[in-house]
Amino acid sequence: MKTSDFATVGDRSAPVPPNLELRQVARIAASTHGLDVRSASALGGEWASNARLDLSDGTSRMFKAVGARDAHHAEQLRARLEWRSSLARTAATVGIPAALPEPCLVGGDVAILEHDDSTLLVVVSEWMPGIPFAEYRPTPLNAASTRREIGRAAAAMVEALSGHPGSQEDIQHEWAFETMPETIRGALGTDAARTRISETDRSCVERLISRFEGLHEVVLAAPHGLTHHDFNDFNLLVDPETGHLTGVVDFDDARLAPLMSEVSIAAAYAMLGADADPLAALSDVVDGASEVRAWSDDEVSAIFAGAAVRLCLNAVVWTVRSEGHNASYGAARMARTWPIVRLLAATGVEDGTEVVHGTSAGRAE
Repeated sequence: MKTSDFATVGDRSAPVPPNLELRQVARIAASTHGLDVRSASALGGEWASNARLDLSDGTSRMFKAVGARDAHHAEQLRARLEWRSSLARTAATVGIPAALPEPCLVGGDVAILEHDDSTLLVVVSEWMPGIPFAEYRPTPLNAASTRREIGRAAAAMVEALSGHPGSQEDIQHEWAFETMPETIRGALGTDAARTRISETDRSCVERLISRFEGLHEVVLAAPHGLTHHDFNDFNLLVDPETGHLTGVVDFDDARLAPLMSEVSIAAAYAMLGADADPLAALSDVVDGASEVRAWSDDEVSAIFAGAAVRLCLNAVVWTVRSEGHNASYGAARMARTWPIVRLLAATGVEDGTEVVHGTSAGRAE
């Protein structure tokens, strides 16, 4: 479960960011997984110290460490991390390129150790090939093909997880699909938002939220199940030449949610790379998802409206956090997101849904 200065403040189940130095990461990976680390490179993360490990044998791994407050909290986090690792294994069994965890020296997927008077939990997983979808610069033809493949993967993910045991926790976090309007409005009420977000942009956000809230009953009534819940453009890796999907990483936001939220979230971030025609990008994702699973007209409408609001959430959250420890990541997020939010707010709801309905609804049998 994630927290911030504007959502679920005081939630003591959230991990403690350990803020490890790279030299410490290498030593920890050696002690927990027996890895001979040649070099380590820092990666971004909200609550974890993440790094790429390049090993002496020429292979690479993904390293993640989070901190716990006490023994009870450590056990709570261990169960959560083990469950997330099991989701990746389930996804991989149906051909989704999910990063598999590497067993610890003492067994299991999660190592627990004491470090500098704190308790750390460490997970090491395989390093997936490719580049983040956010960095992909395709031809128009390749872009459409990649977005459809992402849509297929999003639908395949919810199908794969349909029989997987749920978490022992009721997972609610600030990125939860159903509560995006409340989270956004909470963020807009902070001093940081009042200073950094213009009235024009606030108006755009409220317009898009209103469209989504008009479909509240559709969202509640839609089929629910386990979702990855974060098919964002940094969690999806693609081949830089062909655009084929090579990796789906980071199950940290996984939760029980409307199944169509998986497609909506994927479609939201696909629009970031299509400044000229974001609605076509959204349609490509839904096209791909419809090859795997049929979506009702109401669900397609909610996918469109939800994708727009997910981008609002993305823009507002990272604007509020623009001076935090992920300031550079947040700045990049804002630069890519606000222009699409403004464009979508200027688009009549009929225009957007007509694009999606006309190409995607009911294609799968």
